[in-house]
Amino acid sequence: MTKFDSYFGRFISKTTSKRRLMAFYIVFVIIPILLVDGLVVSGAFRAEKAAREHTMENQANAITYTFENQIDQAAKLGNALYSSLYVDRFLNTEFKTNLEYYNAYHDFFDDTLLKLVEGQSGLNFCIYIDNDTVTNGAEFQRLDQAVGTDWYTYVEESDLNKGLYFGRRKTADSQIQKTIYYFQRLNYYNRVSRNILLVIIDYGKISDSISNLNFENRAYVCDNSRVILSNSKYSNINKDYGLKLDLKDISYSQEFQSYNQILTVDVLAGNNSFLNAFKSRWYQFLLLIIVNMVLPIYVSSILNTVYQNKLKEQESFVARKNAELLALHSQINPHFLFNALESIRMHSLLKQETETSKMVEHLAKLQRQYTEWNEDNVTIEKEIEFVNAYLELQKYRFGDRLSFDIDVETECLKLLIPKLTIVTFVENACIHGIESKITPGWIFVRISTDGEFMTLEIEDTGNGMGEEEEKNLLRRMRFANIEMLKEKGRVGIVNACLRLKMMSEDEAVFDLDSEPGTGTLVQIMVPVKYLKGLL
Repeated sequence: MTKFDSYFGRFISKTTSKRRLMAFYIVFVIIPILLVDGLVVSGAFRAEKAAREHTMENQANAITYTFENQIDQAAKLGNALYSSLYVDRFLNTEFKTNLEYYNAYHDFFDDTLLKLVEGQSGLNFCIYIDNDTVTNGAEFQRLDQAVGTDWYTYVEESDLNKGLYFGRRKTADSQIQKTIYYFQRLNYYNRVSRNILLVIIDYGKISDSISNLNFENRAYVCDNSRVILSNSKYSNINKDYGLKLDLKDISYSQEFQSYNQILTVDVLAGNNSFLNAFKSRWYQFLLLIIVNMVLPIYVSSILNTVYQNKLKEQESFVARKNAELLALHSQINPHFLFNALESIRMHSLLKQETETSKMVEHLAKLQRQYTEWNEDNVTIEKEIEFVNAYLELQKYRFGDRLSFDIDVETECLKLLIPKLTIVTFVENACIHGIESKITPGWIFVRISTDGEFMTLEIEDTGNGMGEEEEKNLLRRMRFANIEMLKEKGRVGIVNACLRLKMMSEDEAVFDLDSEPGTGTLVQIMVPVKYLKGLL
């Protein structure tokens, strides 16, 4: 390798590392900050929206309560007169003279205290009587005085017993003003009676009460088509009712029913939601700005430190690789070894030394598996070929003392497993199980799956092991780690178990059962999802 190659490799390495750090910075710093910013800002707006909706709901409830409280006073007066037998008798009495009516009129108010109620409540009322002996005046009018008015036409057409009507009337100074009427048929004791109580509710008083609620938002009490009441320009008593169609940008609407009228309270939130959110949560936005300024700088400095350390590490790695390449130049090329083994095998075949040829072939397979380590994971099918070659080679050594059986379910053949895993356990069974046993022994390799777990079993009928040795080996299998590889004794087993644990994210399950003079069974269970995920 020339110096140019080395420098070029370092340049490529630096460029790649810088790009990776930049990608890391964007993915794990910039994008999360933007996402958090979006969440905080949207959360602030949602909170502000919820607060505004809560305020508008409270305003609508307050307006509804204020309106109904005024109407209820009129309804209480109507209910009192409606069920009064004394009132009914007075209204249906036929008076012979005006003087008789005049005296009865004064007695009526003295007995009922209606004048006092009228003065305290601020309500004006008039009773329209279907009685020709009554003299028109003040609180009592003959029914023919009501015929033709808008409110009476509404009462007759609606056929309601009581209810509200929103109309207009001429005052004493000849002005036309908006008026809220409450009407009540006085037919409790006579169902066909045409007598009607009309209560004139002070429109200005209700309008002022709604305006004095001191809510910032404009609000309107509307029927199906008109604006009845408002805390804004529509509250002018001398102007006609505004049209509901003219209302724009209604933010909240709440429906309620007052006697026969279905009404809505419509609220317009005209304030700038962004300014409101900023004013009410300025400290959150300030903290967000500080984090957006400080965090990227802080993380950038950390990444720069990591980048510099990475460069030093890569330079050290490149130097080490250069040394390794120089060392490899002095070693025998593995292909030369395989070619030499192939020449020996072919020579044995020509000499008809079939057994020697087979041994060399198995040895070549083993050596190639050890030498060509391009990736750590292989299919179980490939690993079993290696296991079979190893056991066949061992049979030349042990002869009839060794028999083996390999049983693998078809579903398991394409699953991936760390390279040289199974053969490590098989080798352990040969050396520690069969080698020291005089009588013939068996080695069984079984691989199966239930769909969730792949189960690997390596069983031998060798010498087995004692209880203490069994416990110690099982502990090393289950808790295999890098440090154990530095210790003596069966590090191959520890290596295989550690790689299985790493591959399965520590979900591999190891079990061991051994009995002196009988044999040993190793059982390993690995979740299939990790074996499929490697494909």
